[in-house]
Amino acid sequence: MRSTIAPNVQIAVVEDDQLVRDFVVDALEFSINRKIHTFDSGFAAWQLIRSAQPIHIVFADIHVPDMDGLELTARIKMERPEIVCILTSGNAADEARAEEAGADVFLLKPYGISDLFALVQTFVADDNDRPGRSLPDSAR
Repeated sequence: MRSTIAPNVQIAVVEDDQLVRDFVVDALEFSINRKIHTFDSGFAAWQLIRSAQPIHIVFADIHVPDMDGLELTARIKMERPEIVCILTSGNAADEARAEEAGADVFLLKPYGISDLFALVQTFVADDNDRPGRSLPDSAR
């Protein structure tokens, strides 16, 4: 079980599909009432993560340009293993690859707003003592 990450949790969303990115960002901003860092490529996200900017959660599509979500996750876990990495894909076969890269969660597309709220509950709002915490049905 994870404890609350930080009162000022910083989340990066890496998604090249503008509609999906906007949906995820809107849901997360509503949930945590904070600005979300957005990127349309893995390399751009990696640049921020390597800087002094604190990032606690990375929510990334596996199939983004420049540096895919798998490589991004592998790099993050090598240099900053405390960052929670959530990988998404419309292909269920990508789940094993996401796990190999070190993803904390794999979320199968299409996912809904309740799945995003459940992730926030799991990685942001919960504490170690709260029983019954579970990931969304579409997350593995």
